[in-house]
Amino acid sequence: MSAPEGDHVGRSRVGVRLSATLTATAVVAAALTISGFLLVTLVERSLISSLDSTALARARDVAVLAGTARLPGIVASTSEDSSVVQVVGPAGIVLASSGNIQGESASLSPSPSTRRSVSQTLTGLPIGRSGDSFRVVAVPVDLTEGPGWVYVANSLRGVRTTTDRLVGVLVLGLPALLLVVSVVIWAAVGRALRPVERIRERADAIGGADLQQRVPVPRSRDELARLAVTMNAMLARLQASAIRQQRFVGDASHELKSPLSALRAQVDVALAYPAQTAPVQVLRRVQQQAERMAELIDDLLFLARSDEGRLGRGSARVDLDELLLAEADRLRRLQRAHIEVVGPDAAAVEGSARDLTRLLRNLGDNALTHARTSIILSLTCRQNSAVLTITDDGPGLPPHERVRVFERFTRLEQDRSRHRAGGGTGLGLAIARQIAHSHGGDVHVQDRTDGRSGASFVVRIPLPAKDPGVRPRTNAKR
Repeated sequence: MSAPEGDHVGRSRVGVRLSATLTATAVVAAALTISGFLLVTLVERSLISSLDSTALARARDVAVLAGTARLPGIVASTSEDSSVVQVVGPAGIVLASSGNIQGESASLSPSPSTRRSVSQTLTGLPIGRSGDSFRVVAVPVDLTEGPGWVYVANSLRGVRTTTDRLVGVLVLGLPALLLVVSVVIWAAVGRALRPVERIRERADAIGGADLQQRVPVPRSRDELARLAVTMNAMLARLQASAIRQQRFVGDASHELKSPLSALRAQVDVALAYPAQTAPVQVLRRVQQQAERMAELIDDLLFLARSDEGRLGRGSARVDLDELLLAEADRLRRLQRAHIEVVGPDAAAVEGSARDLTRLLRNLGDNALTHARTSIILSLTCRQNSAVLTITDDGPGLPPHERVRVFERFTRLEQDRSRHRAGGGTGLGLAIARQIAHSHGGDVHVQDRTDGRSGASFVVRIPLPAKDPGVRPRTNAKR
């Protein structure tokens, strides 16, 4: 059995905090350990180097005396009881030494092989405590008996004491410092995650029916604030999509209910009065309602694909002039208005021939619905765009209706009568605009340019950059 979702979230939050604290503490511990080791090493080497310098200066002073044959048998000792001096002759015999090592053999045996100053660490000299280490400096000297050496040895007990104390301080201080670091990091991570927890709580409280809520945005302008802003933008898009979907479902239900009710009423009447009903007339009315429902369902499916982002712009070459001429022929066959074609300029665009045909058909049906006597179709190419214009001589559109007319299920007062030829679903212009947008263009409505009554629907679709596709035609009208 899987654990509840809240448990997973809680463990994940604690895990992030604990993981960040442990990781940071481990990194700090490693850095402090390495730094402490290097500090102890540097301190030890510095103290030993200081001992070597002191011993070397002492050995050179003794060597000067030994070279002048004025060196007594007992060399004056320093204030340090752990410091010894020996002067060794060519055969390794001690010729003079400090009082604290009088009578003992040479510290270095055999003598160094090269005639230069050297330093060594020895253990077991006959002074000091058992096991003490000494730093011995050997300086060559020319004696009356021949080449000899001056040895000066200093105990390393002070160096060991200093380094041991330093190690003790580090051993006691590092855990305390790591504890402080862990507490600070734990508190800092918790404070940093607090806005995340508030965002999570608010997001968890937002339901599908309550999309107007938004997650809190932290005051700091950091990544968490940008995350909250992004989530709020996503919620706004979801809310808008939900509103559109609810409106779409409501409008679709209402629109489908009308033809279904009419279809059912006709069937009920035919069944109730079979003797007074002509079967052919009933079937024709049923056919009309079925065609109307099929058209509505097709439009709804098209808009659903568009809302889901599946209405992509095709990459095929489409000759708009051929589509325009085909639409003019279709309108002529309906024989309900005089159809005139101006131009058209030959223009090839990239897109979907099926969708662009649908755009022209929707605009043509709209013009046919409102035209009194004539419709003018034109196609021109200007400013790297193909401009399609469909003009009717109907009553026109007032300026305040020219944006709303492209909304879904919009019917103006003159469209309310369903018995008019071409009465549609209120989706044709919305679909036309959607197709134009999917091809990178737009559609709008304006007054006729000749000042007469009517409306002109203008579609702009960009031409390909490398191939404007303009081929002038010889006929001006058709």
